[in-house]
Amino acid sequence: MQSNFEWFRTFKAIYETGTMSGAAKHLYMTQPGVGLHLNALETYTGFPLFERTARKMVPTEKGHQLYQQVITLLTGLEDIETRFKKKAGQDRATVAVGMCVETFQQALEKHIPHLPFNLIMEFEANDQLTQSLEKGALDLILTSTVSDNRLLTFEPFTIEKLVLVAGKKVDVNTLPDFNAITTEELKHWLKEQIWYNTASDLKLLNKFWEENFKQQPDFFPNYILPNKFSIIRCLSEGEGLAVLPEFLCREAFAEGHITKIWEGYTPIENSLYFGKRKNSIVVDEIEQLEEMLMKEFSNVETEALLRSAMKTTA
Repeated sequence: MQSNFEWFRTFKAIYETGTMSGAAKHLYMTQPGVGLHLNALETYTGFPLFERTARKMVPTEKGHQLYQQVITLLTGLEDIETRFKKKAGQDRATVAVGMCVETFQQALEKHIPHLPFNLIMEFEANDQLTQSLEKGALDLILTSTVSDNRLLTFEPFTIEKLVLVAGKKVDVNTLPDFNAITTEELKHWLKEQIWYNTASDLKLLNKFWEENFKQQPDFFPNYILPNKFSIIRCLSEGEGLAVLPEFLCREAFAEGHITKIWEGYTPIENSLYFGKRKNSIVVDEIEQLEEMLMKEFSNVETEALLRSAMKTTA
């Protein structure tokens, strides 16, 4: 087993700050990452370097000895690293964020060139994002489900409504009156239509169908596409139906590319949450991202209508 310079740097930070969280903040690392470095160093040296107490990491005698032997070397190496570090990489925190890819493309992607910190994105299902948050691999997630993990916090910030949309070539004047015909007649009509869905999120159609008809859909969509924006682009060129979050469709609605035709017997709404760990080491960066996203979710409809009006008058 070979040693790693970062293990010693982490050891020094724990020794000087007295806590795992303090070391994590100093090094711009996650607390689980600090723990992994310390465990690896203790395995390498063969003896415990700290006594773990509820509030403090107390150096053992071996820990004191190791610190005295490495402090001069570590300080010298860190000084060299600082002087030769690329200017663009100095003092930049790194934030790992998880959400669905469509929300990223709609709300966050355009802001990335202007962020004053590094960003790592992860696109997974809600359960997987929560697991990554619990493990310390992510700092912030956008999710419609919450966890009862006491180390995490979930703050609601917007409502996601599911709607049934029709493609541009669907003649909306010939659609049946969904609220006037019987449930069985409506189900029969819907099942005769062309349907789109995504491989990664079949739950949207299932949930919409279950809420309105009290059963799972007994048909399979005609087209399974990579993401929801692919569905919107395809519907913008032809016929077909899909169940989509209204937030993602507002620009296409405003430009007349697709049409919202039904919200269901009762609107289906999901709360979206910011999920994060308590005592995060990147609180300021997370707050910047949250403000950015809240503004995008609140302004997207207005911006889409303005773009549509500009095109009309051009």
